[in-house]
Amino acid sequence: MTTERSVLRIGEISRRTGVTVPTLRAWERRYGHLDPARTDGGHRLYSDDDIDRVRAMRRLLDGGWSAGAAAREAVSGPAPVTRFRPLPTSGGAAVDLADRLVQAIDAFEAPSADAVLDDVFARLDIPRALDEVVLPVLRRIGEGWQTDPRVIAREHFATNTLRPRLQRLLRVPVHSGARSCLAAAPEGEEHDLGLLASSVVAVDAGWRVHFLGARMPTAAIERSVAGLHPEVVVIGAMHREHAEAFLDDHPRFVGAAVAMGGAGFVPDDAARLRDAVVHQGPISGFTGTLQRALAARRVI
Repeated sequence: MTTERSVLRIGEISRRTGVTVPTLRAWERRYGHLDPARTDGGHRLYSDDDIDRVRAMRRLLDGGWSAGAAAREAVSGPAPVTRFRPLPTSGGAAVDLADRLVQAIDAFEAPSADAVLDDVFARLDIPRALDEVVLPVLRRIGEGWQTDPRVIAREHFATNTLRPRLQRLLRVPVHSGARSCLAAAPEGEEHDLGLLASSVVAVDAGWRVHFLGARMPTAAIERSVAGLHPEVVVIGAMHREHAEAFLDDHPRFVGAAVAMGGAGFVPDDAARLRDAVVHQGPISGFTGTLQRALAARRVI
């Protein structure tokens, strides 16, 4: 049955909030975020309260919250730190989202790219969003730069569009007893977007991350470790020469294990550094790599 206040169709909710209808339906299905009444014919009708929930969720998403935690907060007040995982979606949805994001970037349309990213992080959990949409899009955009200089401009535009969103996802609150890691790219290494994405996965899993970013001298990383006392140091490098230079410095991170990743590192590198492991495979497995690093630290 309908109520006096429940008189709005989902299309009107979309128009007033700027959230697409597929995203609204996904939020309702996965999180119970909306509470529609039904007509005698079974049609959903929504209220002003639903509009308030949608707007609240958008604000939280813009602030870097995961979709599940934002829905919980919007519906029932402050949420615990626990991450709530959306249900899986079909692979076709990820392909469609990736295509839409590429089209927005090809057109240098930042608002359109932001809207697609809203859908990406609403419909997929963070590791899947990164593995199946964001990182594949970056790889697709980066292909062909040797023969098409315009690719370089698109790649820079894509990076500058995606980086602020990922950085906001680092600012999700974590509880006081959370595990901690420090993330840095070695000196000379300018490509830290993969490192940033890995850090986002760690935060989503409940870790506290100190993100230092690109071009960090080994001595500066060592001093930061001494002051922040992380349990794991994460080093990301895309170029072999930068990974080799880092390993040749023989860094000492007292009390911390080391997780290395990116195309610059190879599995054998783990043997060259105490308490170290090398991440391989999709980014969704990165939290497992952090756990392996902790185990390596305990047994040595």
